Amino acid sequence: MGSRLGGLGLDRLGDAVARVDAGARDADRDPASLRKIYDLNGLISPVESTVPFQGNVRQWVDQLVSLVREYGMNGFVYWPDADHLRQLTLFALEVVPAVRAELAG
Repeated sequence: MGSRLGGLGLDRLGDAVARVDAGARDADRDPASLRKIYDLNGLISPVESTVPFQGNVRQWVDQLVSLVREYGMNGFVYWPDADHLRQLTLFALEVVPAVRAELAG
């Protein structure tokens, strides 16, 4: 199974975020105060891939950092395609700390 990305592909994310941000401004809310959670699935593997969320830890980190910086995502729900315990462990112990460190740096 390939990346589902919560039904909203990366090619449509920018437009969706723009609509949500506009709605927040219309309601006199700061768009930065909204929770923007991106649902994704895939596999963390030792090999590089051109498919979103199907590559190594470094690729995952780069992709998540990009989603935070470019689209304002501030939360992620990860559904591994397979090998659930191992994948969730990699995500929690390797990907998440590296994303936090990169965003803090």
